[in-house]
Amino acid sequence: MDKAERPGKILRGTEGIGTVTPQMIEEQACEIARSEGRAEPNDLDRTRAREDLIGITSGSDKSSTKEEPGTDWYTPRASSGEKTPTVRPEDDENIPAKLIQEGIEEADHDQRKQRRQK
Repeated sequence: MDKAERPGKILRGTEGIGTVTPQMIEEQACEIARSEGRAEPNDLDRTRAREDLIGITSGSDKSSTKEEPGTDWYTPRASSGEKTPTVRPEDDENIPAKLIQEGIEEADHDQRKQRRQK
């Protein structure tokens, strides 16, 4: 799965990272650069770090506070009575296998990080 399509992770037993600071982004970028064998991070590392910490934001998303023209919360929606088509995943992906692979990648990353700190 492409990183651009990767949703955020739900972690149990964590307190969260709070507000992401520029220092946190720089530290994550340094870690990415070291994992790729470089001493100094570049702009791509910083972009990847920002996406890892904040998540991928799309500029095409509509603002949730902006109301579409003609939308009235008090008017009930009319039903045309037609059955909507069933939407299947595009590639019939195996979600459990994908989650297992993400877990393996995360464990590998944690092990590499621990080895570097020793």
